Amino acid sequence: MGIGIGMVLTSVFMFGYSYNKELSSDKIEERARGLGMHYSDECKVLFKGDEISD
Repeated sequence: MGIGIGMVLTSVFMFGYSYNKELSSDKIEERARGLGMHYSDECKVLFKGDEISD
């Protein structure tokens, strides 16, 4: 019975709560870079067998 009352109270409280937090593109990119994201044009890596043309 205690679990049922808890579920009812939780559903009543959550009904009035609206989670509408949206992240902007800048914030998403900032978080991704913090986790190690990079763009392919930012990495200048030469692999074995690659030739450098002048």
